[in-house]
Amino acid sequence: MFEGHVLYLLRKYLGEYVEGLSVEALRISVWKGDVVLKDLKLKAEALNSLGFPVTVKAGFVGTITLKVPWKCLGKEPVIVLIDRLFVLAHPAPDGQTLKAAEAATLEATNRNSRGGPAPGGNSWLYNLISTIIGNLKVTISNVHIRYEDSVSNSGHPFASGFTLSKLAAVTVDEDGNETFDAGVALDKLRKSVELHRLGIYHDSDSNPWKLNKNWEALNRTEWSEIFQDGIEDGSQSSIWAVNRNYLVSPINGTLKYKRLGKNERGDPDTPLEKASLVLSDVSLTVTEAQYYDGIKLLEAFSRFRTRVDVSHLRPVVPVKEDRRAWWRYAVLAGLRQRKLCYWFSWERTRRLCQLRRRYVQLYATLLQQAAKVDISEIREIEKILDMKVIILWRLLGHAKVETVKSKGTLYRKGASKKRWWPFAWNTTGLPSEEATHPESQLDEEEQLTKEEWQAINKLLSYQPDEDMSFPLEKVSPNVIQFMMDVSIGQAGARIINIDGTEVLCGRFHQLQVVTKLYPKSTCCDVTLKYCGLSSPEGSLAQSVVSEGKSHALDVSFVRAPIGMDLDWQLIAKISPCHVTVLI
Repeated sequence: MFEGHVLYLLRKYLGEYVEGLSVEALRISVWKGDVVLKDLKLKAEALNSLGFPVTVKAGFVGTITLKVPWKCLGKEPVIVLIDRLFVLAHPAPDGQTLKAAEAATLEATNRNSRGGPAPGGNSWLYNLISTIIGNLKVTISNVHIRYEDSVSNSGHPFASGFTLSKLAAVTVDEDGNETFDAGVALDKLRKSVELHRLGIYHDSDSNPWKLNKNWEALNRTEWSEIFQDGIEDGSQSSIWAVNRNYLVSPINGTLKYKRLGKNERGDPDTPLEKASLVLSDVSLTVTEAQYYDGIKLLEAFSRFRTRVDVSHLRPVVPVKEDRRAWWRYAVLAGLRQRKLCYWFSWERTRRLCQLRRRYVQLYATLLQQAAKVDISEIREIEKILDMKVIILWRLLGHAKVETVKSKGTLYRKGASKKRWWPFAWNTTGLPSEEATHPESQLDEEEQLTKEEWQAINKLLSYQPDEDMSFPLEKVSPNVIQFMMDVSIGQAGARIINIDGTEVLCGRFHQLQVVTKLYPKSTCCDVTLKYCGLSSPEGSLAQSVVSEGKSHALDVSFVRAPIGMDLDWQLIAKISPCHVTVLI
């Protein structure tokens, strides 16, 4: 009964990121419960949600697999497999593109915020989502996302990126073995996430990749040949990974999450939720060139945030060719930043009203995926509008579409009540036209019969009268609501100058950071077994810790200590340390 809903969600969310989705093939796969999508191309606006002035130059997804056990939905997990996610990004080409990206991002944010209250309490949707997500089995492998920039630091192009060999998340039992939890709205939950070879690199003075053919013409093997180096263990011998410098060398780790059930929440010293992250070996390396590139990149992002509101006013010609346009841009941008309403004349107001009606009509038609929509007219109107005005008018377009859908739904309900002969039903066993368009049905729980809802509730062990919420006002101030435990076996950090000489090197062993969140207080404890600092001339500092004695560092910070009239409290203990002063 949920096949149409899953199909709609896949089309809606996957369609925002990838191109070439076959709706018919996707529909057949969803009804079979085994969706396999291969060799997908990412859209240029796939990274718009990050809010950065970047766009996708080329992107490839090797395989997306979704396995939904429709007949055993309450007994077997939903499996999601993503393999070979390769993305090549670069700075957005012009101000108008930046403006469009920012507008799309903020528009999506506004739509999500208007979507209604968050699921919780005794909401059936909350129980459904909890059951599916709580038992979701996700595996992501062979990920490489690369950003190339020849603009931010003029004369010094650079490339940054991160690689990931594998990320796997499963539901486990008390012993750490994989299981399926079909409890009441997953009242008690345990998850385990395995991380393999996550690395972050930054190559200074690195020219962008160049190919002999277009990125769109690459096949799966060619994509893997270019992006695969560095993901798995082994030497980086190809030309695509030459001179690769890691900021964070590939690391492995394990994350475990545990949430107590309602019947287990009696001991205030036991956290209601706990997450534990264990990293074995962490290595950081920062060069002087990488530092300069990072500063220039942050400056570029800062300029983007400053100029995005007036980017549509910025001339596209050099100053020498049209000085008048640049003076006009300077004046209008200054007035806009001071929020002076210089443009509100009666003629201007009348013109804006006409544009608003026309834009809302065009955008509403575009949302309904009509083939005759004039995209160029929409773009021309957007060129003379402020970004926030565009977002407001787009939201009006969404509201208009929702109004039309609501009227259509009411009309269909009224028409169905008038049908009294059996010919009105679909007797061929095939999905009707209305059933093939779940978009118009997703917001209506009444589409399912009472018997169907009872069957689903029984499957999910959900009782409508139960309240799964845990009100904060009933929680004692001494109860630990959430605890995060981060442990690092050993780590090292190096600073290298422009000549490639190591300037400073630091290392430590057995670092543990424990953070506890109370209803009105926060506590953070840091312990360190050993630490040392050295330079090319020799050791600068080294902790002295005898076996079985205190740590090299023991720090406890508390914000708003319970039972004390203090804003914060800090307690620190440092073991003896040998320090060398070089003169």
